[in-house]
Amino acid sequence: MSQRLPETTSRTGLLVGLALGVPVVAYGLRGTVVDADDTHPAELARWVVGLAVINDLLVIPAAILVAWSLRRVVPTTVWPPVRAGLLCSAVLTAVAVPLIAGLGNDPHNPSLFPRNYATGLTAALTVVWVAVVALAAALRRRVRQQRPSG
Repeated sequence: MSQRLPETTSRTGLLVGLALGVPVVAYGLRGTVVDADDTHPAELARWVVGLAVINDLLVIPAAILVAWSLRRVVPTTVWPPVRAGLLCSAVLTAVAVPLIAGLGNDPHNPSLFPRNYATGLTAALTVVWVAVVALAAALRRRVRQQRPSG
């Protein structure tokens, strides 16, 4: 007799995500169409599709390779926060790389890239991994406290 695996997706979470996400996406798409002279929908579509392809062909395989390698050395107790940190790092990096590279920059409009995006990525990754280390330390401490002494 086969055992049923536990549910990993919450129906409530899905519905809340859809209820919040669909209007936001609809608002963005509406703005893209209404302000087409400013938003250049065809160029935007190329960017979105291009980023999706780069994500699927480069970022995800790299994340899987890193996760597979780390899974062999990271203790099971702290694997969940490490896995979350890897996912956050991959997403942040995928979003930041085009900005860091200055893709789409126009020298006549310096306000297109008003920040130092490499510094921003470094700061965001630092926050993520400080949180991962803090969570991992708390998890290890809790596991040690739950072990029977003897």
